[in-house]
Amino acid sequence: MDQNGHDKTFFANFGMVMAGLFGIFFICVVAARLLVADEQEDPAALARVEERIKPVATVITDPAALVKVAAAAPAREPMTGEQVYTKLCAGCHMAGVLAAPKTDDAAAWSARKTAAGGVDGLVNSALHGKNAMPPKGGDPSLSDDEVKAAVEYMLKQSGL
Repeated sequence: MDQNGHDKTFFANFGMVMAGLFGIFFICVVAARLLVADEQEDPAALARVEERIKPVATVITDPAALVKVAAAAPAREPMTGEQVYTKLCAGCHMAGVLAAPKTDDAAAWSARKTAAGGVDGLVNSALHGKNAMPPKGGDPSLSDDEVKAAVEYMLKQSGL
């Protein structure tokens, strides 16, 4: 075996492989430029691309901007106590999730009403949250009157 020409043979073969790879690379670059050149001049194609790559949503982290966005929410008709109950409250109060008093449990509601200082105390708890219940049942768009109507509806359903 001849060891003297081994390095020359390796570098010659390596050079040919690298030249071939660079050739393929440049052919791909030229082909891509030819294909993209047509789309760059077509405004409709650019609009389709922009539509496909636009963000799905935005995240607002600035509290001042968040208040502006929340204030810009469309006005809606006020909901009745039954509607608020059905939409938000029933999820937990029908089954007693996380120690929430069940809607038809008069004893539990009577104890809560007494401990809270009456209906106004219960409404205050509902407005500001209690234990696992978030403020306004998790819907900040509810008015204080809607929350009060929901509390009164639940008391009425319990028999109080």
